Amino acid sequence: MRALQDLRQILKAIAQDVEVLPAVGGAVEDLERPDFEEREDQALNEDERVFETIFERDSALSAPRLYRSVPPVGRAEEHLFRYFLDGSFRSYFLGTAMENERESPVHFAQIGACVLRREHNGSVRRELLRVDNILLAGKQRLSEAVWHKLEQLASQANIRLVDLTERDIVSGVLSDFDLRNKAGGKVRFAMRTLEAEMVATILPQLSEERWLVVDGSLLFDPILTRLSREQHQFVVGVSKNFRKDPQFVFGRGPRAERRSIYKMLADLEAEHRTAVFSARGGEVVFWYIRLREQMHLDYPLMGVVKVEMVNPSREPVPSGLIDRVSRALVAERSVTPHGQDRRWHAHLYPIFLAERAVKETLLSREAVQQFVKWR
Repeated sequence: MRALQDLRQILKAIAQDVEVLPAVGGAVEDLERPDFEEREDQALNEDERVFETIFERDSALSAPRLYRSVPPVGRAEEHLFRYFLDGSFRSYFLGTAMENERESPVHFAQIGACVLRREHNGSVRRELLRVDNILLAGKQRLSEAVWHKLEQLASQANIRLVDLTERDIVSGVLSDFDLRNKAGGKVRFAMRTLEAEMVATILPQLSEERWLVVDGSLLFDPILTRLSREQHQFVVGVSKNFRKDPQFVFGRGPRAERRSIYKMLADLEAEHRTAVFSARGGEVVFWYIRLREQMHLDYPLMGVVKVEMVNPSREPVPSGLIDRVSRALVAERSVTPHGQDRRWHAHLYPIFLAERAVKETLLSREAVQQFVKWR
């Protein structure tokens, strides 16, 4: 509660310099956009829309196949994935600060990230857990004096001040005009940056037999830069929501077949993966895995995850390695948190546990609304 007490003092101090239109009840929770992960995936690789090269090699086959069977291989047979990283956040609109002709929304958020480690017996424990408090406002929408005062007060309270008007790859997919709408993207960018710091911390513990699963895309910097620089291949990024606009070309010459992502994934059977494609000139490879039968789902893309892996060599990756990773991922689909999350069909259970560990650490909506008052 110390963070909320400090936040309340900041708001009271700033209210002496600006006119305030408080949010109803002092704070209104910002609900996360259900499609934001998909929009982020699109923004991170906006320049590439058509993927023509199957980027894997299999010495046993003369030509690569579009689909491959990847039946699950559980922990008892091969314990490949030992670490699981996910983040979460809660964000609140506190009100609007008005200064003459200027005005800016003011938001408060808690961002968190957790790495779980799984032991040989299957039990999991927290390896790393961190929660940061951030205050968000538009620097260009406030006077220099007010912004400077905010910086000083936030620094004294150990609350990070974030500029809503500063552009980044995540919030950049939203309009600069509506800063309140953009706050969700800024909070998500801060959370992903925290996840990147977690990845950097855990890298020395990884090996050929000890892999890390990260929730979300590896194309996010600084995750991609660090993994590429250190030539680390023991990390995979798994996305439950992903872009729906790419096209895929299979084959060469006049017999080449072009498929939309909907067509390619509609024909993907359960416990199968697609061929591997490359992004960023082969720096990253990606493919799709169907975790569950379509007969129990409402939509062809449900039950499918997108998997990414950094490829320092920029050469086609061995099919055997992709099969090994894919079979281990299929085995992570149970137990499913059905009814507790709308993304249950694409959840990997340890990732769900990591996200829940963060959410249990964040302050409740009721606590924030009770403590946060402008006056």
